[in-house]
Amino acid sequence: MTEKESEKEEKGSSDELEVINHELNKDFLETTTFHGLVMAYHASNTPEKIFWISACTIGFGLLVSQIFLLLSRYSTHPINTIVTRHYADELSFPAVTLCNFNSFKASYIAANNITESQVRYFREMFNVVPSYFKLNRSQAEVQQLDAWIDSLDIMQFVTDAAFTCEETIRFCQFSGEVFDCCAEALPVLTGHGLCWTLGVRTHSNGTRYSRFAQYFQSSDAGLSAWVNVHSEDYTDFYIPGSTQDQGIRINFHLPHSPTTVDTDGYAVPPGVHTYAYLDVTKYISLRSDNWGDCVNFPLPHYNVYSYEACVNNIIASEIWDQCHCRLIFQLGDTPTCKPKDMITCVQPFASDQLTDISVQRESYGCWNPCEDWKFQVTMSYSSLPKSRALKFIAETLNITGENARENLILLDMSFKSLDFFTMQQQKATTITETLSKTKRLATTF
Repeated sequence: MTEKESEKEEKGSSDELEVINHELNKDFLETTTFHGLVMAYHASNTPEKIFWISACTIGFGLLVSQIFLLLSRYSTHPINTIVTRHYADELSFPAVTLCNFNSFKASYIAANNITESQVRYFREMFNVVPSYFKLNRSQAEVQQLDAWIDSLDIMQFVTDAAFTCEETIRFCQFSGEVFDCCAEALPVLTGHGLCWTLGVRTHSNGTRYSRFAQYFQSSDAGLSAWVNVHSEDYTDFYIPGSTQDQGIRINFHLPHSPTTVDTDGYAVPPGVHTYAYLDVTKYISLRSDNWGDCVNFPLPHYNVYSYEACVNNIIASEIWDQCHCRLIFQLGDTPTCKPKDMITCVQPFASDQLTDISVQRESYGCWNPCEDWKFQVTMSYSSLPKSRALKFIAETLNITGENARENLILLDMSFKSLDFFTMQQQKATTITETLSKTKRLATTF
C-alpha cells in the first residue's frame, strides 16, 4: 500500500469517528435532562448560546460550592442539643453537705491552752489563696509554730477541734420519717474544715448512692433538719482565710461527686427557717469518639468519673509536682502540706497557676461526664418562732441556753416538682443524610 493510500484510509477512519461522535453528542443533547445544555445546543444565535453556557457554568459552580459546604459541615461533626421534659414517679435526693463557718471550738482551744497564733498558723493549711490581711511573724515565732505543728496528729486535731455531727445536726426526718442524722453521715474535709454529708450510702465496692427518694410534691416531702451552729462556742479572734460569719454553708451534689461547698455553697444564718427548693437537669453528652467531648474513665480515689473529681485530681497532681505535698482536704496518702509549705510554695503557685486548670480544663484532660445531673436551688427564708415556742423546740431538741435564736436553723429541702429536663446531645447530621442531600442537589441541578 502506497503512502497516499494509507493517508486516505486514515482520513476516512477519522471522518467516520467524527461522524459517530457527532451523532452521540446529538443524541445526548436531545435526550438529556440537563436542560441548559439542550438550550445552548438549540440556540439560534451566538448571544443566546453564550447566555445558556454561562448559566450552566454558574449553576455548576453553585452545585460544587453547595456540595463542598455539605461535606465541610459534616467534617466539623456538628451537634444539636435536644431538650425534653420528663415526669417521674420519684426523684433520687442529692447528697447534702453542711459546714459550720467556725472550724475550731473556742472551748477546745481554751481547754488545750492553744494560743491564737497557733490557731491562725494551723488555719493556713486550708488557705490555698493567701489571705488579704497578712500577719507578720518573726523567724523565731515561725520556728516555734512549726515545731508545734510537727508535734500534732493533724487529722486528729481537726476532728477534735471541730463540732461533731451530733453537736451540729440535732434532728432529721425525710418525708415525715424520723431517722438518726449522724448514723450514716459522712465526714468530709473542705476549705471550711470538717463538714458532714447527709443522704448518702455506700455500696460494697465503694460507690456512693442516694439514700432517699422523693415520691410526691410538697415542702414536707423532702429532707428536714434542725441544725445548731453553737455561736456561743465560736472563736472570737481574727483567723486568716476563715470567714467571721455565723451560720452554715450547704451544698447539693451527686452522691459520687465531691462537694463543691467552697465555691457553690449557700450561706444560711442562725435564727431562720430555710426553704430550699430543687430543680434538676440531666445532661447526656456524646462520647469523645463519637463527635462529642464527654469521657467516662476511672479516677484515683473516685469510683465514678465527675468533672469536679477530675479537677481535684489535676490540682492535687500539680501541687505535688510543684510542692511535693497534698492539701489537707484532698484525698490521698501523700504527705499533707503544712503551713510553711502553704505559705512558701502552694499559695504563690496557686495564685499564678491553679486558676488556669478550671479555665483550660481540656488541656488538662478534664471533660464533661457522659451523663450528669445538675441541681438548681431556690432559697427562701423566714424567722424562727417567738421565744416561748422556740424555747419549747430547743428543749425538745435537748438544747440548753437562752440563745436558741442565735444558734438554731431549720432546713426544709425538697424538689419543687417531680419532673426534670434532659439536655441530650445528638449528631446534627449523618453521612447518609449528607449523601442524600448531595444527590438531591445534583438532581435539582
